[in-house]
Amino acid sequence: MKPIGCVLIGVIALCACAEQAETVAVAVDIDPNASCALDGMLLAVHEGPKSQIQRADGSRGFFCDTKEVFGELLDPVRRRRVIGVWLQTLDEHSWEAHADGWQPADSLLLVVESRKMGAMGPTLAPFAARDAARRFVADYSGRIVRFRDVDATLLEKLQQQGMANLE
Repeated sequence: MKPIGCVLIGVIALCACAEQAETVAVAVDIDPNASCALDGMLLAVHEGPKSQIQRADGSRGFFCDTKEVFGELLDPVRRRRVIGVWLQTLDEHSWEAHADGWQPADSLLLVVESRKMGAMGPTLAPFAARDAARRFVADYSGRIVRFRDVDATLLEKLQQQGMANLE
C-alpha cells in the first residue's frame, strides 16, 4: 500500500472514532424582523402565541401561529430532524406579546376551539398550568388537550372552525 493510502485510512479511522458534537436545543427570542418559516409573514405584526422549532442541523423555524408548527411535526420525515419545539405560553404573557414565555411544547396544555383567533384563525392557546388554561376557557370557551394529543384530525377540525367564521 502506498503511504498516501495509509494516511487516508488513518484519517478516516480517526474521524470515525471522533465524538460528534451535539446540537443543544434551546429556545430563542424572536428577532423583530423575523418571518414565518411557513408563509413568510412577519411575526411581529400578528397577535397570538408563536411557535418555534430547532432542527438537528442547527437551523430554526419560527411560526406566526402555534398550529403551523405541526406541518413539520406530523410529517414523519421532517419530524426526525426536529430536536426542539417551543410555544409561547399565555400563563403570564398577553395575547399581544411577541417575546418571552417560551416553554418546551411536550409539557404544555393547549386550549382548542376557543373564540380567540391567532394569526391564522383558530389556534392552539398554550399554557404551562392547568389553572391558567381553565381561566382562558372560562373567558373564551374551548377545551383543554395535551400537546401530545394534537393530530391531523384535531387540526382539520380547527380548519373547519376557521371556515365557519368566514361565512
